[in-house]
Amino acid sequence: MTILVTKAAGFIGAVFLGAQAARLEIEEILATDQSASTFGHPKIRFVAGNIAYPQFTRSLVTPDVSTVFHFAALVSGGAEQNFELGTKVNLDATRDLLEACRLVGHRPKFIFASTVGVYGGDVPDPVTDDASASPRISYSAQKLACEVLINVYTRRGFVDGRALRLPAVLVRAGTNTALSGWSSAIIREPLAGHDYVCPVRPDTRQPCISVQKVAEAFLHAADLPAEALGYDRTVLLNSISVSASQMWEAVNPRARGRVRFEPDPRVQSVMDLVPKATRSARATQLGFHHNSSTEEIIAESLA
Repeated sequence: MTILVTKAAGFIGAVFLGAQAARLEIEEILATDQSASTFGHPKIRFVAGNIAYPQFTRSLVTPDVSTVFHFAALVSGGAEQNFELGTKVNLDATRDLLEACRLVGHRPKFIFASTVGVYGGDVPDPVTDDASASPRISYSAQKLACEVLINVYTRRGFVDGRALRLPAVLVRAGTNTALSGWSSAIIREPLAGHDYVCPVRPDTRQPCISVQKVAEAFLHAADLPAEALGYDRTVLLNSISVSASQMWEAVNPRARGRVRFEPDPRVQSVMDLVPKATRSARATQLGFHHNSSTEEIIAESLA
């Protein structure tokens, strides 16, 4: 079995690669990202390139690729700042991968990283399986469009698609353009001995999950039988709902840096419109797992 992993050097991709490389049934992992990587596992073959270029993206799906794990994205803040690039990376590149899967002709599995950001505005608390998607930022709209495409390509028999709507994934080692990045920074920076200015109010809540649980979720999604999913191939993942102040309280006993709260109106306005919690009976029924506490997420990150 050969699998393809996009954004393989990224936050989720790197953790996921380690989990996949340990599986005996995986013969080769084709890993791609923009910059060269030092993956040393004998199963991993790294190919550097930019998925914003259709010719490169379509070349990745070869006849021996049985499963595509698509993590690459220009996240929320970046996709708002550069609409054209966000559309190329988040929507067009996903369609290019789906087209390459269609043309290869053997219906590979296609596992896609979506976002709970597809819910926006006056969202229920918690968001459940029957909540309506109404994205309010470009990134989330692009992700929702990809979910629709995956359902269509699956119905037509071109791929066996699955999409996971991810809560905020913690604890990211570095910064990126995600507007939800504060939820990693408020844990990461004080533990590293750095003071941190949090750009949201202390009561700002967000649904959270550890990167380890996300890696497990993608492995589980690939293993699910197609008949368990039906027509709608998108699954909302469960999470824990944590406020900024609760995150700081959880990390404070071990922190060497301090946190102060100075809300940024731009960041706060977006966070006020996104889900505060998720509760998916479907994810539970399908066997997906989530974290039990903020302390568990911190312990997994430190480990």
